[in-house]
Amino acid sequence: MFKSSSRCREALKEESGDLDKAIEWLKKRGVRSMEKRAAESMEALLSLGLDTNGVIVELRAETDFVTRNELFQQTLRHVAGMLVQEPETADAGVEAALSMRVADGPERPAPLREGALLSEALLELGSVLGEKLILANVQFLKAPPQGVVAGYAHPKSADSLPGTGRMASLVSLSSDKCDAASLHTIASRLARHVVAAQPRFLNISSVPAETLRKEREVFKAAYFEQLGPRKAGVIDEKVIQKVIDGKTAKFYQESVLACQELVAPQAARAVSGDTDQKALPVSEWLEAEAHSLSASIRLEDFKLAVL
Repeated sequence: MFKSSSRCREALKEESGDLDKAIEWLKKRGVRSMEKRAAESMEALLSLGLDTNGVIVELRAETDFVTRNELFQQTLRHVAGMLVQEPETADAGVEAALSMRVADGPERPAPLREGALLSEALLELGSVLGEKLILANVQFLKAPPQGVVAGYAHPKSADSLPGTGRMASLVSLSSDKCDAASLHTIASRLARHVVAAQPRFLNISSVPAETLRKEREVFKAAYFEQLGPRKAGVIDEKVIQKVIDGKTAKFYQESVLACQELVAPQAARAVSGDTDQKALPVSEWLEAEAHSLSASIRLEDFKLAVL
């Protein structure tokens, strides 16, 4: 901590010259000043935690200057690494994560106090960095039976630590015959696609009925507005439904992972090495991958975080 000499003298006076107590006094005062800041911090960074399962952790600060700080990024990576080792805690979300104890590890930055509650450790670290830190979100993805989880974080800048960024994804796949290494390669390729294409839904059946109903209403209203009152009143219902169905198909192609065209410089097969330039929907691409491996591959789930 870097404190003015007047604050240090004040701390020593308050604690009757006891240096250790004076340091604690400064920490507590620093924490309280952090708590007085605006409830919503404006800058954030994401980090992946990958093991058998996967997590995406979002940590916020007040300025971009702090989120670019190596200590901030090391802390974020360490928290993600802790959470991926505690699946039940990670799956329970932010409150459970804040109640866990900071574990030691090769990447734990020294100022992140080992053994402290994570909530307390982040408050103390905020005092060191001079800004309020908020653990804003934890997304957890469990590996399916006979499956893998892979992830990708798009770097915020050239000096960002690996596994951190402003966009991050997790993808889970399963297979009855495909070896784990090949399956992980395919899942990693899809994780990059998810960051680039930013789907909202896994497959068509996962689109909520109410969401689809509202989208189709919007398509119909937009079409009627385009036609104008006179034409809209006399147009055949079959024509209207055909237009709405076409718009719905485009909605699926844009919003549903299985229906999106695979985003890539070339639509190359991850395992087989096929350099065919034709872009395929993700579902068809997975079928091609599975065929090349004489296996079946199932797209199980995905998570996406975008700041």
